[in-house]
Amino acid sequence: MLVQTQKYLTTSLAVIVVTILAGCGQSGFDSEFATSEHTQSLIREAQTGVGELPGVTDLVDERFGTPQDLQAWTRLPIDFGGTTGRVASAPDASAAVKELTLEFDEGTSIDFDPQKTLEIQFITGAAAPLTAVVSSWSAENRVASLTTALEAAPAAGDVIVLNGGEPLQHGRVLYMRHCAHCHGTTGDGQGPTAEYLVPRPRDYRHGVFKFTSTTAQDKASRDDLQRVLRNGVPGTYMPSFVPMLNETELHDVVEYVRFLTMRGEFERRMVNELAADYSRQAVETRKSGGESYNDIVKELKGFLESDLADSLEFVSDDLVTAWTNADTPDAVIVPTMARVPDSPDSRRRGRELYLSSAINCADCHGIAAEGNGPQTTIFEKNPVTQQLYKEPGLHDVWDHVNQPRNLRRGIYRGGRRPIDLFCRIQAGIKGSRMPSFKNLPHEDIWHIVNYVLSIPFEPEPGHGPTPSVSPAAEAAASL
Repeated sequence: MLVQTQKYLTTSLAVIVVTILAGCGQSGFDSEFATSEHTQSLIREAQTGVGELPGVTDLVDERFGTPQDLQAWTRLPIDFGGTTGRVASAPDASAAVKELTLEFDEGTSIDFDPQKTLEIQFITGAAAPLTAVVSSWSAENRVASLTTALEAAPAAGDVIVLNGGEPLQHGRVLYMRHCAHCHGTTGDGQGPTAEYLVPRPRDYRHGVFKFTSTTAQDKASRDDLQRVLRNGVPGTYMPSFVPMLNETELHDVVEYVRFLTMRGEFERRMVNELAADYSRQAVETRKSGGESYNDIVKELKGFLESDLADSLEFVSDDLVTAWTNADTPDAVIVPTMARVPDSPDSRRRGRELYLSSAINCADCHGIAAEGNGPQTTIFEKNPVTQQLYKEPGLHDVWDHVNQPRNLRRGIYRGGRRPIDLFCRIQAGIKGSRMPSFKNLPHEDIWHIVNYVLSIPFEPEPGHGPTPSVSPAAEAAASL
């Protein structure tokens, strides 16, 4: 069932949210979204709000809901499903409203099956957020008969949705069945089996996925996420789900993962808007400088009243733009030339580039490509705390130590197709210390690809396999 709510943060910023009651309370999947440690770094008033003014947790819950009561923030580029239409003519408000004439965009057909529930949700107007179940549908007259009378009469032009939210509901059930035990209910990578896995499961809340076909500045596309579900991630515990999920199920899981990702990213971005002045650490510093806690909270209240709307608009626009652009052709990496033929000369050139000071792959992957370059022994600074990590090595945005790939094993987590390796070099590995070489000529990238693919077959670093010699050739050489 769907219930629509409309909330106003200010008179200039209206947010329409559709509630998706997934009915999962009966499914054995009762759970809750965990508040991130990033949010918990704020003072209580910044987390939960001041008076009627919302804090970060309220803003997130209003737009995304709970696992059992999902919210479809319709502004986001997520497939929430359903068919959008309008009330064609106002019914007689003086009588019980049990019939509605609806209109839809040209070419839209309504598949009515009496054996299945067809539900109307009112998005705008006096009838919002009511829902009604359709008992019969006349395609010729576009008249929907309702099982029960409406409590309020809609007006002509009011927006309705038929059976909205199904992809998200279905995706959520599949995610809880197949994914949550590793990636967690919130998508934070903290499922019950996560602590036993190396590498750790992905934490979606940063909005970052490592292995994509998109440029360095773009998000992961739907195709990228589907590819991971289809192929798994070699060398990790992430399996292929092709034997278990059909095409529709793969689509719905991807949409739910995107939902969790945007939820986590929205939460993180809103915390960032407040952290400089209202984190626990910042407030302690301000108090030691002579400010009182009450004055700081009063200032926070002023921010929530006056400035939060602008911050919300900026963060929302940025999320929509970034995730929409990821599914456009301009975001996809397209080599300007076909792969250079794999030859000894190409591999030799690739090794020269690999060792060159300009690219210096060996600094991380090692001269012998065993993943043991000198960068693996340094102590990096945590970019948030500005303190040195306790462990040497290269850290990713999730604060995990990443051992550079041992290329001699021939296991490539982002895929072993030549184009997969091309994308890893051209765009880097997002969230990790593997940089983008987007300015490198594509011919040179192909030479490196040819060299990297040959490394597992080298008898020793820098030397290709000895070509086999046929008996006929040996006999000819002895003449």
